[in-house]
Amino acid sequence: MTETKGKDDEEVNDMNEVVDEAVEKTVEILNQDDMVGLQAQVADKDRLIEEHIERYKRLQADFENHRRRTRQEKEDLSMVVAQNVILDLLPVVDNFERALGSAANQDAAKLLLGVEMIHRQFLQVLEKCGLTTVEAIGQMFDPQKHEAVMRVEDETQADGTVVEELQKGYAVRGKVIRPSMVKVVGN
Repeated sequence: MTETKGKDDEEVNDMNEVVDEAVEKTVEILNQDDMVGLQAQVADKDRLIEEHIERYKRLQADFENHRRRTRQEKEDLSMVVAQNVILDLLPVVDNFERALGSAANQDAAKLLLGVEMIHRQFLQVLEKCGLTTVEAIGQMFDPQKHEAVMRVEDETQADGTVVEELQKGYAVRGKVIRPSMVKVVGN
């Protein structure tokens, strides 16, 4: 019985070795399949990363091109606006030159009349560009539109009323570009 038991143990050991080898080969095959699968996944991820990097670079280049185009368009538009304003002002300059050229031949009244006409023409050009005057006299003081440079006492007016305009204020399309310098009633 000992002899049979020894043979059985040997056979069991041999079988265990065969099973162990089979398990090792199976694990090796499974690991190779897993490795191939993992390598394929890694390759897919690398491809996606490269695609995203290229897309990012294209978007960044597009954004820079857009910024450059927008800046250029603003400069071009500014140039066109300046040219149009200057073109509108050239007749005023021409009239000033004519008035100055004929000043020696005219009396003061005619010269004054000519300068007043040129002044009206100049204001029309500015109004065409959107310029308006800021209302001041009789209005309540508004720090957005007025700059108080003096206070005066006047019992007939309410506190904060503008009673005199020392320098006109101007706005372009509703935005004050220069406030009126005014005298304001205040105690």
